[in-house]
Amino acid sequence: MQILANAMFLTTFYLSFAIGLSLIFGVMRVVNYAHGEIFMIGGYSLYLVTALFAGTLGGLPMLGLALACALVAGGILGALIFWGLITPLRDQPFSIFMATLALSYVLQVAVIESFGPVGRSIPPLVPGIFREAGMILPTQRLVVVGLTLLTIVGLWLFLTHSRLGRAIRATAQNSVGARLQGVSIGRIGLLTIIIGSALSAASGVLMGSIMNINPFMGGEAIWRAFIVIIVGGIGSLPGAALAAALFATLDSLLTAFGQGQYVALVDAVIMLAILSFLPNGLMGARQ
Repeated sequence: MQILANAMFLTTFYLSFAIGLSLIFGVMRVVNYAHGEIFMIGGYSLYLVTALFAGTLGGLPMLGLALACALVAGGILGALIFWGLITPLRDQPFSIFMATLALSYVLQVAVIESFGPVGRSIPPLVPGIFREAGMILPTQRLVVVGLTLLTIVGLWLFLTHSRLGRAIRATAQNSVGARLQGVSIGRIGLLTIIIGSALSAASGVLMGSIMNINPFMGGEAIWRAFIVIIVGGIGSLPGAALAAALFATLDSLLTAFGQGQYVALVDAVIMLAILSFLPNGLMGARQ
């Protein structure tokens, strides 16, 4: 049961970060490498809020305030990336990738100069331990899982039940057809990167509450996100969910049996093996 609980937690972590990147690529067909650093900025949003309001606000209010700040900061950064990098370099996906890669280094250095290279840890905002049927989990992890699931469900409801959400899905499926139906591709692209970046920053807050916050946390997260969305099928949100569950279960099993140092290697080998038989990923559409 402990392995199952760990796998559930890792699934929500992998998916919460990767889903925004998958959404952006599915609509715009560009890779925003700075997605990892937006995740990192979300983590530092939590650090700043806890440093400023320690002893003033309770744990959950501080977490809520940090989430609100991160959503705004992530959305603004996404909009700036769209206007400053993606729009001038439209139809040049490799140039956009290199530009966002450069931006990721700029953001990383800015955080190092501002906060130093040493990681920061946040005291538990929701103390306590949950014990049930052989599972032992910090209460804060359960709160993080619950909030992450609420975020994912909220995104799904937005994409399936709102006019803008349906426009995003239509653009992802066929941008030419969506344009012919009167959808503003530029407006939808801007909205998509704002949502995707805000989700990344929110994920940084949630994961920063239970892991070390440091200037390099975005690098490992972006690598994991690439594996998840490539194996799941680039641009496929259900595929990303399936791949996140697959790798979370494998990683939990490896760690439980004392082989955690091989997680990255095993995941890379599995990714290559799946792509050898399914070049478009588990649920990716043929291009």
